[in-house]
Amino acid sequence: MFKYQAKDYFINANENELDIALKSYNTNPENIPSPYIAMLLQKGGQKILIDSGIGFSEEPIVFKGKTFVLKGKLKQLLEKEDINTNDITDVVITHFHPDHIGGVFSSEGKLLFKNAKFHIHRDEWDFWHTSKSDSQPPLFKFFVEKNITPLKNGNLNFITQDYQQVCDGVISVNANGHTKGQIALIIGDGNEQLLYISDAFLHPLHMEKLDWQTNYDMDHKKAKQTRIKLLELADKESMRINAFHFDFPGLGFAERNGEKWKWVYEK
Repeated sequence: MFKYQAKDYFINANENELDIALKSYNTNPENIPSPYIAMLLQKGGQKILIDSGIGFSEEPIVFKGKTFVLKGKLKQLLEKEDINTNDITDVVITHFHPDHIGGVFSSEGKLLFKNAKFHIHRDEWDFWHTSKSDSQPPLFKFFVEKNITPLKNGNLNFITQDYQQVCDGVISVNANGHTKGQIALIIGDGNEQLLYISDAFLHPLHMEKLDWQTNYDMDHKKAKQTRIKLLELADKESMRINAFHFDFPGLGFAERNGEKWKWVYEK
């Protein structure tokens, strides 16, 4: 569980309006808790992991004089379900921010999912491996170099199209704005589908206030376009939604009232 601040989550919100909105969620602007909700899908012999959390290390990571303690629980949660990391057949990475890629390699630099095919959007890969990413926080680039770049000689599948099938029952949806190549995922088939929205929305208020920007989005205009795209998709197909940063387990629905939206947690 990580804690964020309103000054980073809602950088252009009116102060009085934001205060009222946060009170409706019983939220302290200096302490907005957020889980990192990776997902495991099991279908036949497939075990598909979506994102990997922040990672875990016995020793703190020291980067440019700052110390970071990584206490991600993905590995122990898999073990609790009697699943070895070597059992994972596919890993889908929605984008390359630290809290989504930190669990790909161990603190000793060993690939944790050595039998898995990794599914990554080509635009995301290209952005972080060219000078285009030079303006990004050095810590973010450090995580990419440690957890993503070593995959270049591995079992990689590059996603290049919108609404591209990634695995059986998993379709990627272009969702850029937060990052250059972020994807959302449509999971399931037939009449029961789930939309995994990754970081298109960091808080339920980003559904209610589509113009409220976050300090973590690279392109605010595209981020808003993506928000609308995903909300309309979920509404049209009557899909449940899973949000990586919402209260665990992050499941619910986006209720529509004209052009307004409201997040409702699944009971």
